[in-house]
Amino acid sequence: MWVSVLFGLSCISVGAAVGISWPRAAAPMWTEAPPLRQPGVLPSFADVVQQIGPGVVTVRALRASAAKDSTVAAVSEASGLRAVHASGPGLRSGSGFVVRQEGLVVTSRHIVVDAIDIEVIVPQRGAFRAEVVGEDAATDVALLRLEGAPTDLLALPLGDGADLRAGDWIVAVGNPFGYAQTVTAGLVSFVGRHLSHTDLGVTNDFLQISAPVNPGSSGCPVLDLQGRVVGVTTQAPADAQGISFAVPSRTLKWSLEAMQKQPDGRVRRGYLGIEFSSHSTAGGSSERNAPNTPNDGALIVHVVEGQPAHRAGVRAGDVVLRVDGARIHDARALHECIVCTQPGTSISLQLLRDGLIEDSVVAVLSEVGARRTEQAN
Repeated sequence: MWVSVLFGLSCISVGAAVGISWPRAAAPMWTEAPPLRQPGVLPSFADVVQQIGPGVVTVRALRASAAKDSTVAAVSEASGLRAVHASGPGLRSGSGFVVRQEGLVVTSRHIVVDAIDIEVIVPQRGAFRAEVVGEDAATDVALLRLEGAPTDLLALPLGDGADLRAGDWIVAVGNPFGYAQTVTAGLVSFVGRHLSHTDLGVTNDFLQISAPVNPGSSGCPVLDLQGRVVGVTTQAPADAQGISFAVPSRTLKWSLEAMQKQPDGRVRRGYLGIEFSSHSTAGGSSERNAPNTPNDGALIVHVVEGQPAHRAGVRAGDVVLRVDGARIHDARALHECIVCTQPGTSISLQLLRDGLIEDSVVAVLSEVGARRTEQAN
């Protein structure tokens, strides 16, 4: 009996030892997806296109000379972008849209710059001569006034764009290669893409989209699913497909307001002469993670010699924390403070330098103009 008991206990001990020695099941190397739900129906853009179609126009501009085209090409090549307009002998062709029913049309500035004659074709209403009444070189936007046009044209509403996100559907309607009312669709690829305009020495905030944009599409509206204009196409990477850029509607609104305030309709923008990036995402800042050090702001990476920031004593490595008392959260905020301020204005900068706060560094803005600098604001 005792032999049987001892034999049973020994078996239990061996079994326990064997159980303990077994390896535990390894955790999966992936995250299991939930069960497949019924896929949603992709949207149709037909209603939006039918709604806004009469407000999308063709713009044709007769050039005074071909010399300006070489300047446009040089700027585009320097930034790796191309202006999207279709050209013939002495002629540029692009797109646009009615922004006021009395006959005001938005288009791209590079279509109409240096033109001696401009024609705008409005669907179902005919062709009209036009004149440039406003321009913003930094954003490549121009405003045209149609001569003798009816006062009941369809004006496309401008959206705010604040709720626009990467991944949202958009639709563009333009005239690529002269094919009027061509509809393309895609996604918002990136919101707030900063691109350099090397001839002017500024960067601009663009909406990156995947809708195909071809020569002749420049100036066409980019719309959301409610038919609101959220951008205006201007350019595309020279060698890329499915990547193009549009001026956001909020920038367009600012430009139109600025045009209205100027007797000659020309937008004048402030220029500080710096390159910068967001402090919270920029590497290489020794103060960035130090205790009690602000983690936002705009990090200055280059100061253009002889320009306002240089004259004010601003240095590369400084972090702009405030402008005229307003907190600067990132590069975008600093960009808007500069380019949306009139030239000649004195601005007070609060800087973080070598871990210390420098208050009241004053710079007087000059004006955005023809400069051969790289990616500066």
